[in-house]
Amino acid sequence: MTARALMGVLQARLYVQRRIVYYSCAAAFLAGLVQPAGFAAPLFLCSLLGIAMALAQSPGLHPHLDRCEQSAPLFGRELARAKALVPCVAGALAAVVYAGAQATHDLSAVGVTLLVALAALVTGTLVALSATIRRGFARLLYVALAAGASSAAYVLVAAGRSVPAELAFCGIVSFFAVRQYGEALARYDPI
Repeated sequence: MTARALMGVLQARLYVQRRIVYYSCAAAFLAGLVQPAGFAAPLFLCSLLGIAMALAQSPGLHPHLDRCEQSAPLFGRELARAKALVPCVAGALAAVVYAGAQATHDLSAVGVTLLVALAALVTGTLVALSATIRRGFARLLYVALAAGASSAAYVLVAAGRSVPAELAFCGIVSFFAVRQYGEALARYDPI
């Protein structure tokens, strides 16, 4: 996949979903002002926003984009990477806004909080992407797995007091989640 095609998919999807991105950033800003300390608020809020943005990638919500992407000369795995980047970028923007609001109260914790929140956000988002192409119980299962992955990341940071363990866990789960999503898209759309 070329960088131009990747940026085209990213730009088109972010433009169509600009309202959800704006509302997510507004919610993250308010939460950052109200709850500036600790890992629970940014980790769970940003993960929840990432899951919601991942579910907004479901086929049929934006049929004109779906038709454009299906007619483009992209393989299922390439489309999976491009569609996975969209909610990750939007969620990362919300996490940065949260960190900016947190910085008005406590500047010293912003870096670690942003790192922990971004890792959990990406993990939950990538796991939730597999729910977009499924229906019924399987869809609920993937959303529950996404929430469970974010919760496990929180447990590693809060109870285990180990940011490197949380980052390693999130990296491994994210790798397998994006691979599984790419394989699922390739199976449903073999071109």
